[in-house]
Amino acid sequence: MNADSPDARARRTARRLLAGAGCASLTTYHSAPNETTYVAHALTDEGYVLVAVRPAAGSALCEDLAPEDELQHVRLDVTLDAADASVRVTAATAHLLGHLHWVPASMRETVLTTARTPTCHCAVTGEDPLLGVAELAAVEGGRLALIETDRVVVHDVSGVSAHAIEDVVALSSEPTVSWGSAELLVATEAVRDLGDLSLNALCDAVASGNVPGVLCSERPSEGICPGLVGRVLCVDADARSVTLMQLGRARTRTVVLLFPDAPLTPAALGPALEGLSLSALSLSLLG
Repeated sequence: MNADSPDARARRTARRLLAGAGCASLTTYHSAPNETTYVAHALTDEGYVLVAVRPAAGSALCEDLAPEDELQHVRLDVTLDAADASVRVTAATAHLLGHLHWVPASMRETVLTTARTPTCHCAVTGEDPLLGVAELAAVEGGRLALIETDRVVVHDVSGVSAHAIEDVVALSSEPTVSWGSAELLVATEAVRDLGDLSLNALCDAVASGNVPGVLCSERPSEGICPGLVGRVLCVDADARSVTLMQLGRARTRTVVLLFPDAPLTPAALGPALEGLSLSALSLSLLG
């Protein structure tokens, strides 16, 4: 599979979201379909989603209503907001239905110490979603569970796609490096430092096929705040690409800018963007 195809990008997004990125919520859709509980989560290399929760009293997930030996039918929703915090934009979401198995208190430490994720994490910042799961499970009233599922549905800039969980976990031929929040901040700042002139030129160059990338969508600019017209938002960034939203007066575009020398480190992303933007600006001036 082409590493830059929409399907490959969606699978990487699925693994990234299930591995701990974004904000996750859990719903027991049979017993309490209108009740949502936020959880800490991580993906194990066996394809289970490990979740920690501290349910409120009377919640469908509290031990009185959901004992350890009782299987729960749940929906897990993970939402990733745009890297640019100045505007509320959803970058991607992942959704799955599965069976939740509670981990007995006597087995929590064993499960947490032996769990492994299929995603490499930052050796500098030390960020690892398993640590967040362990911390929440350890608080008073905290619970730990494993969700078993066979597929995940992803909504991203390329549309909606469904993926078998084993395919999401597999991806062994192309290890995914998960950037922590500090690394994502570095990458986002590198994008912002280019300025809207260069970013608009990059979006135009992607749309015209002059710079590696994909035009994901183009629609009329309706209901956009006048102060945002002309801006380009950084929706997401990773080691292989940057997703940009170009807010024009007449139309709004969403493009994925692909790095020819991927995967990149956050420190290398800035120089790579500068090189591509110089090419895009030259083409813009010549055209």
